[in-house]
Amino acid sequence: MGNTQDSAESGQKNRIKEVGKQIVGDRGQIAVKLVFALLYTLFLLLGDPDHWRALFEKPIYELVFLVAGIWLVAFLVLSILFTLLDLGKETDTQQKRVFSWKVFAVFLAVCLLCWMPYYLLNFPGWVSNDSVWQLEQICGMKPYSNHHPFFHTMLIRIFFETGRGIFGTISAGVATFVFAQMVFMAGVYALILADLYRGNVKKGFIILGLIFYALLPVNGIYAIGMGKDTVFAGVLLLFVREVCLFVEEDRCGKGLVITGLLVCLLRSNGILIFAGTAVGMVIYSLLRRKSRKMLICTGIVLGSYLVYQSLLLGALHVTQPDTVEGLTMPIQHMLSAYMNDGELTTEQTEFLQEIVPLEGLEEYYNPSFFDLVKNHIREEGNQEYIADHKMQFFRMWLEIGLRNPVQYLEAEVRQTYGYWGLRVETPLYEQYRMAENPFDLTVQRKVFSYDFGLWADTFLQDFQTFFNRIWSLGLTTWLMLGCMAYAMYGRRNILPYLPFVMLFVSLLLATPVYAEFRYTYGIFVAIPLLLAVTLKKTARKEA
Repeated sequence: MGNTQDSAESGQKNRIKEVGKQIVGDRGQIAVKLVFALLYTLFLLLGDPDHWRALFEKPIYELVFLVAGIWLVAFLVLSILFTLLDLGKETDTQQKRVFSWKVFAVFLAVCLLCWMPYYLLNFPGWVSNDSVWQLEQICGMKPYSNHHPFFHTMLIRIFFETGRGIFGTISAGVATFVFAQMVFMAGVYALILADLYRGNVKKGFIILGLIFYALLPVNGIYAIGMGKDTVFAGVLLLFVREVCLFVEEDRCGKGLVITGLLVCLLRSNGILIFAGTAVGMVIYSLLRRKSRKMLICTGIVLGSYLVYQSLLLGALHVTQPDTVEGLTMPIQHMLSAYMNDGELTTEQTEFLQEIVPLEGLEEYYNPSFFDLVKNHIREEGNQEYIADHKMQFFRMWLEIGLRNPVQYLEAEVRQTYGYWGLRVETPLYEQYRMAENPFDLTVQRKVFSYDFGLWADTFLQDFQTFFNRIWSLGLTTWLMLGCMAYAMYGRRNILPYLPFVMLFVSLLLATPVYAEFRYTYGIFVAIPLLLAVTLKKTARKEA
């Protein structure tokens, strides 16, 4: 009897040890969870820019205990969450579905049908200030510029000129492009959902994905919004799809080249997104000794991009963005040191004075919004001085940063916290209204008359308020990084996550505003794909 009881107690202890071991994981899994737990800890500590500096005023032992405590809690939460997600069984025995064009057509039709009221009640679509400038270029009122991607301007021109040529009005030209954009985005979402169907993802999840794309008002607004953000988000999804096909089926060809090049051409940060992803794909190919095709594809994209930037745009007399446009972070870093009582030498202060007038700078300096200072430099400063002294500019940036690390950190936090802080509210479609324009474009009702205030101030505003209560840009980032962490935990390929990581990194390097939904719209619309790629058949096989 005693031996039986001892054996039962021993078995129970062994089961407890096994559960504990499964929750903690092996060394590699522990390392993954510790790294991401530290990342989330930093997000939590720095996510409130009005209070984070108080952390440095605490005694060092209190700060250490605070960080260690949050880190430990984050580690345990990740451990339990990953263990729960990893309890299922493989379903490889399930008969694989085939790609169905009928399924694709149904998804596309549902999206278009759900977006059509947005289109007909706001005909010809919503034209942003950026798009007004692009239309002025198309109509010969302004010189060509690559400030907003010239490729996107020419894409607008194709459909705009077609619609205006057929129907004879500028409004019809805008409406033609907007409708083409709607069809394109509906096609992208339908293709992603049809791929999930082919990949044996549960039908309930696919239906939720269709609801996400077709019924969320933010997707309807972006579908009729005439801006580069919408098309770029669709192209980014197609590029990630090609990356997934490369990982799962070893496919590497024209699809990857076309979508990769479009990513580079449709946003200024697209080249960083593609280059960072391409580096990961080349390394992966080298490790598998199958690098030739990947190197060729990467070379074609980068070579084509360089030819486009250096030769084609020059031949077409397209002006490039000015110097200050891409220097948000280094200038904000240095100005933060100056405005927040940092230590600057006389030489460093004089160098800043050459670029931006420091007297009265407090009227323009906003630690979370760079455009005011940027325009002040354009009007009253001397951005050409930066172009003529590039090496000195970056030397000064480095030297000032070494003397003022806290001020630099504050500048980085305040300029970017909306993209990783959990509870930061942000307008969803502030850019997407019918902006003032020289074309007399106005919103027209093509179905029935209605109170525009009921639409804009009640329906759209109520959804935005509800959205900000349950979601945020930071939560989108947390979810994306959490999916990547889970993939690493399961020792699976992380290449499909790299484009989104690089998009996030590009915002940390150069965003002009602390929180702008359209800048991360490409990650937001990828949520169904991210979840499906992460959670589909990730469970461990039974021994």
